[in-house]
This record gives sequence, structure tokens and C-alpha cells, in this order.
Amino acid sequence: MEILGMNLEFSDNKKMNQYFHRFAGQLSDWYCRDKAPELASQDTRFVLELQKEKIRALGLNMQVQIRKSAARDSAPFSCSYCDSVFVNSGVSGNKLINTIIRDSQKELYSKSAESVVAAIMQYPKEGSVPAPDTAFSCPHCGAPSTLGKLESGCEFCGTKFLMSELYPKVMYYSIEEGYQSKSEIHRYLKCSGAAALLMLIIFMVIRITEGSGFQVSDIAACIIGGPFLGAMMWIFVKIFSTFFQMGKDLRGAGKTGASLRFCREMRKLDPNFSTEYFRDKSFSLLKIMLYSRNPQELTVCRCAKPVPEKLREIVDATYCNSGVNKYSIKDGVCDVSLTFYIDSIHYCGGRIRNKSDKIRMSLRKVIKKPTDLGFSVSSVTCPSCGGSFDAEKVKDCPFCGNPYPLIENDWVVTDISMG
Repeated sequence: MEILGMNLEFSDNKKMNQYFHRFAGQLSDWYCRDKAPELASQDTRFVLELQKEKIRALGLNMQVQIRKSAARDSAPFSCSYCDSVFVNSGVSGNKLINTIIRDSQKELYSKSAESVVAAIMQYPKEGSVPAPDTAFSCPHCGAPSTLGKLESGCEFCGTKFLMSELYPKVMYYSIEEGYQSKSEIHRYLKCSGAAALLMLIIFMVIRITEGSGFQVSDIAACIIGGPFLGAMMWIFVKIFSTFFQMGKDLRGAGKTGASLRFCREMRKLDPNFSTEYFRDKSFSLLKIMLYSRNPQELTVCRCAKPVPEKLREIVDATYCNSGVNKYSIKDGVCDVSLTFYIDSIHYCGGRIRNKSDKIRMSLRKVIKKPTDLGFSVSSVTCPSCGGSFDAEKVKDCPFCGNPYPLIENDWVVTDISMG
């Protein structure tokens, strides 16, 4: 179904919601028990592995516990984007996220927050079956393969799979800290206590100055006036924090026009192009660049300049917003410059710090064929010899030696810098 220039489908909310909660549990097991999430695609696992390798190389240990939220789960999205074979459905829900970062000696960071976890799940369209030669990594051993080979038995580990066992898979996920009503109550109680203490000090100073004793009426005034004055202080803090949050949420709003023009031009050239897919794909590439210990060695990296040291400090990133700065489409090659606004965790000088960052990143892709939602960098088929291999780890085909034209099938990074 095409709506507003987008290919849309509608998914089974209940079924997708069940998969979502399973993935949330698997993601928690990954951070706390090193158990790979079965529902995660190989590209998603690659990002997680890069992050864990970087954290361990820094001498740190990060645990992220994802638990059931006290708040009611938000309903999963029913709208999805698709191509001729696959559907990508967005599912989200409220979760309690506990994050702890330690070094070898002590705890450096601890935070517990009600958050919204969102995941993009991919599965074949109803009535369609992916081609047997569709590249797909073995869920058991991670070896590059194809759907046909996996149904017959992985040639490396021998495990056989049914199509229903291979899908859905989580292509991307994000965690965003949500609104917390309990924190507002705690903030009000703190304001009331601070106001009552302030009034008590003022009365004591006045009585000492006057040379008179402290009276019972003064205590009563503090008890009654504290909550009232605390409410005024809470309102002031709330207004300030609301404007501050609005400022964070509106970052990149000025790039809306350029972003819409870019998406409109891309849909003319690529009928499968989706704004949501490009957003998720570009942020996934950003995380790969941030989490890799050697970004210049990545297949997706075509940067002439090294990654700035400030970006190397980031060990975790949460997407807030993004927008197109400029773009050009010439001779079938698309170059686009983006700005990402993220909340990130930095590790520098033995300390953990929360920061709001602005990162510029440039991408390039040859527009020869429609977007393939089933494409995976971790499992590609060489156009020269037909061999399957992991393009995330090697740039040239290990069977025939020819370079794999990743830029013709996926976006690559040509520049990255701190905005």
C-alpha cells in the first residue's frame, strides 16, 4: 500500500509485541551475561560486538539491565515500510533501564531511568518468499551463508533452519529516556524540604537579631509555608527544565526543509527509499564509527581524514534527532551530509560524563537499483564469483580477490566530525 509516497504495510501488533519483549530480554542478557541476542540481525550484533570490544579495551565493564516498567507499555506501531519482499515494522514499549559502568577498581557510573525502547523488526511479506540465494548469516555460528543453504543445513555448523525460525530479526533498536512522573514527585518533595529549611534559617536569624527566642508559631509557619514555597520553586524548576528539554528536542528543526527535499528526490530515483529506513541506517553507521576501535579499517568507512579523538571517547550513544545539511545527486552518485544530535556517555581521564553532542557525518551511495531491505553487510554475495562472505570484516572477496562494490548496495561513510 502506498501512502504519501511511502510503501506501507500493517503488522500483527500482538505478535510483534511478543517478539519485542523477547528481544528486550535478550538485549539485557547480552550486556549482563554475554549471551548474543538471537533476534538481532548480524549487522545489529556487529554493532553490539564493536561496542563491547571498545568498552573492554578501555578497561571498563558496562551492564545494562532492561526490566519491566512500572508504567504501562506504549502500543507498538502498526505502520511499516516495505519493498517487494520484506516488511520492516517499528515496535516500542516502556522499560526500566539500569546502566552501570565499572572499571577494575570501582563503580564509575550508575543510572536507573524509565525509558522507551524501540526496535525495527524485519520479516517477509505475506505471500512472498525470499529467494534461496538471499544472503543471510547463520544465526547459530554467524557464518555468512544464504537462506537456501541454511534450510538445507549450514555448511559450517550443520544447523538447519525453517524460514519461520530465521524471521523476524531486529534490524535496528534505540533507547530513549522517557518522562518519569516519580522523579517529579521526588523533585517536589526536595523543593518543599529545601523551602522549609530555608524558612527555618530565616526565622532563626530574625529571632537572634531581635534577641527573642524561637517560637512554636515559627515551626508551624515552616511546616505550612514550606510546601507552598516548595510548590513555587518546583514550578520554576519545571518551567526551566521544560524549556531546556524543548530546546533539546528542537535541535535540527531548521534542517527539516533540506531533509524533506532530499527524501523527495531520493524517492524519485529509488521507489523503495524510506525516510525511516534511511534514518535508522544512518544512525547505525554512526554507531559503527563511534564504537569501532579502528574506524579507518571498517569496510563502510571511506574517510580521508581520521576520526577525531573526541568521538573516540564515546562509549554509548542515544539518538535524539538528525537532519540533512546538504546533498547532491550527480551521475548516479548521491552524497549527503547529515547532523546528528545525540545524548552520549563519554569516558575520558578515568571519568564518565554525560554530554549532548552534535556530530556531522557524510554518506555516499551509487543509486543503481532500488533499496534492498534484506541487504546485510555481514553476509554478501560476490558479483564476480558468487561466493558468500562477511563484508564487515574484509573489503575484498576471499574467493576471487575482487573488491566488493559495497557503495552500490549500501551507504558508506566519507567523513565524520564533531559539529
